[in-house]
Amino acid sequence: MKRTIRLAVLAVALPAALAAIVGSVGWEATWAALRNAGPTAFLAVGALTGLVLLLQAAAWRALNRPVRHRIRFRTLLEGVTTGMAVNILTPSSYLGGEPVKVIFARRRTGLPYPQLAGTVLLGKFLEGLSFVLLFAICAAAAVVGFRRTLLSPPNLALGVTLLGLTAVLLLLAAALWTSLSRRWCPLTRILRWIRLLRPRSRRLVRLCRRTREMERQVSRVFGQAPAAGREAFGCLLLTHVAMFLKPAAFFLAGSRLGLSLPELGLLFVVSQAFLAFQLTPSGVGTLDGGLLGAFALMGLPSADAMAYLRKRGLVSSEMI
Repeated sequence: MKRTIRLAVLAVALPAALAAIVGSVGWEATWAALRNAGPTAFLAVGALTGLVLLLQAAAWRALNRPVRHRIRFRTLLEGVTTGMAVNILTPSSYLGGEPVKVIFARRRTGLPYPQLAGTVLLGKFLEGLSFVLLFAICAAAAVVGFRRTLLSPPNLALGVTLLGLTAVLLLLAAALWTSLSRRWCPLTRILRWIRLLRPRSRRLVRLCRRTREMERQVSRVFGQAPAAGREAFGCLLLTHVAMFLKPAAFFLAGSRLGLSLPELGLLFVVSQAFLAFQLTPSGVGTLDGGLLGAFALMGLPSADAMAYLRKRGLVSSEMI
């Protein structure tokens, strides 16, 4: 009953928030920008979205190879697509769909859960490392390109926040790399601490054992199969590059508007930051507002921003 009420509230609140944002920009201006972009921009963004799914499936296949998992590429692609759909409904677009991918692959292949979870976890770690690399590059490009705007009042706080977030992400990436290289098992250690609160819990004992097995597999594949790790890392890095290029593809194919590297970098870091801490499914409202602010900093019309957001949302829904 509570879930039904929650879904009903979301079903009403999200379209209302979207309508309010479009209304603040202007319905006529947004519709005109959408017509000006045309189907070419829609196809360009859709192609990049499809490429993201294919690359994620290819990365997962590369990580399954060292543990001798023979899974059809179609199954991996279906699992990735299902996981991405679940991510839209979670508080972060980067977390939430991983268990679904494991369950999906388990039901299709019958392989053990800990082994499948190990490949998914290592893929998530490599995705995080590749993401931080591109995020740092984009943040640097944005700060250099918009230094007069981001490093002086009234936007100084925004620039400092961007630099601070980038520094934190780089530190976390360094800690993750060290953990993988030295074969640490941080998740197992956290579960052991939790077990101190409930020492007689059989469920925690089983979970701790499976987590230790999963983390050992992750470290083993990372250390003993570097070629597979490099292949997966490259594929996942390209997924972030594809997302980085989405605004460029939309505006170049639609209105023949070219965006500079600092502009693309600013759009990437703003959108990824809001998607990581979204307050609503798919970031409706929070992401829109953040990107509208980024477009304002770049001096681009808000109607063009709304047109891009609506095309982006439609493509994501259809692909998922």
